[in-house]
Amino acid sequence: MSVENYIKENVSLIGDRVYIAPDIPEKKLNNAILSIAEGVNPQYVLAIVDSTLFGSAKEGIVLLGDKVFVKNTFEKSTIFNFSDISEAEYLCEEIIKDNGKVVKSEKVILKLNDGTKKEPSLSSVSINLKEFANFINGIINEGGEEKLFETTSQTLPLSDMDNEVKSAYIKIICNYAYSDDDVIDAKEYAEIISLIVRIDYNVKDRLSLRSYMCDKNSIEDSKSLIEYLSANVPNGCIDIVKKSLMKDIIYIYKLKSDIEQWKNDRFIIELQNELNINDEQIELIISVIKNDENILNERKNDSEIVKSMKDIGAKAGAVGVPLAAVYFSGSVIGMSAAGLTSGLATLGMGGLLGFSSMFTGIGVVALLGVGTYKGIKKVTGLSELENNKQRELMLQAIIKNSQKSLNYLIEDVNEISKQLTEEINKGMEATIKIKKLSKILEMMSNGAKETSSKINYAEEEAIIAKLPKYLDRTRLEELTNEPTKEKLRLFVLSYYIEKEITIENSDNMQEIKTVLELDDKQELNVLDQLYSALESIGYMNIKDATLASAKGVAKSFVKNFLN
Repeated sequence: MSVENYIKENVSLIGDRVYIAPDIPEKKLNNAILSIAEGVNPQYVLAIVDSTLFGSAKEGIVLLGDKVFVKNTFEKSTIFNFSDISEAEYLCEEIIKDNGKVVKSEKVILKLNDGTKKEPSLSSVSINLKEFANFINGIINEGGEEKLFETTSQTLPLSDMDNEVKSAYIKIICNYAYSDDDVIDAKEYAEIISLIVRIDYNVKDRLSLRSYMCDKNSIEDSKSLIEYLSANVPNGCIDIVKKSLMKDIIYIYKLKSDIEQWKNDRFIIELQNELNINDEQIELIISVIKNDENILNERKNDSEIVKSMKDIGAKAGAVGVPLAAVYFSGSVIGMSAAGLTSGLATLGMGGLLGFSSMFTGIGVVALLGVGTYKGIKKVTGLSELENNKQRELMLQAIIKNSQKSLNYLIEDVNEISKQLTEEINKGMEATIKIKKLSKILEMMSNGAKETSSKINYAEEEAIIAKLPKYLDRTRLEELTNEPTKEKLRLFVLSYYIEKEITIENSDNMQEIKTVLELDDKQELNVLDQLYSALESIGYMNIKDATLASAKGVAKSFVKNFLN
């Protein structure tokens, strides 16, 4: 067992209020980082033990794979690297007071490799100190003589992983599609393409994957592919990857069979054993698939979506499946993980369901715990029109995913058409009709692709028209001053270029001004995420923007005054 897994499996023994990644509420994560583990990347936090009276998580313990942060009331935070610790010792002394009452005095002593001893300041009321000592010793034992302590991301989504990892993941799903009839049929092909789009698979590598999907003789052993995933996926994410893989395969099974009869499929049973997933967890995965489909098929409004997602969240926790696992590759209905998470955040559920620090890159918008459209504070009380807003947003996201899937399918048709033409031109006896049909097929494919290009252009221009051409950096920094929003700020800034422009001042004189100007030479999905990010933090909201700008200017004034 790795050190990180040991920590996540045993940390609940040392306190009553323990939060384990990826299910750490965003507010508690922010408070713990600001007060206990300042400067730590939220993605690497394994667990938080809250020792405060009212549950703010501003005191207690923050655990990473290579160190522990400890903070007690009115004291500064202390850091202990596991590689520096040789042993933890629990001491308990009984003190008899003048009135005869016996009081226990407990403490933990950390013996360091250099021979010194340290006593972490912990509340014996909120922390089980004896279990804490055992816990630290367990961590040291897991690290071994080599003292292998490392910290890895606990919430890195599939879309942000290496393309080789994505390839292995998709190939296992292709192997399943082949398993029943030796071919990947039209429905299976379309769903796999949809998955490829959702996880931002590199287009340049699609050529080899296309061959894999069209030639059963080229398939690789599923067990070897799983071993590759285990060796190359960040340790903190491997369990999530395995459950996500099972979800995507169960959905492929559903395309042609009754999902309740999954136990009749030999491939799924073998995969279940290989991935160490129990029946209850698979039933939870099936519930998630059904829930996702019902959101659209039953035309659920936002209130109903909230209720169903809360129910799913409760069930997931009961069987040991983080919702981050079943939405790791997005939703089976065609939404990316980032898109779905951002959508849940509009309903105030981003942090509640454990997605608060899941995404990096263009998916970083999911760090937010606020809405992406104006006016939503509570789902209850919304007009019927507003109460269907989330479904509308989901449909828009699905359309975008489907459109990109169509583009990929068109590319595949073009490639097959090209190969057909090459075979014909090799000198084999072929009729004029075949050549003519090949040309028509290629022409139709190119025509459809051209139409898609026009749609993409129009959508890009529509998004650009809504984005600020010049970015107010002060406002942005004030709106993103929490640890979990730091990467969001960097994400926004990465798409604005510093340049000098000439403006006319109040005296009608020209002057040079340095500004941050939008880099509009970006793909549609990037521009869309950029707009969602700015909208979500309140940058586009007049009230929030004005307040942030005023606070930013005031802070700058005070700083300059003090200096």
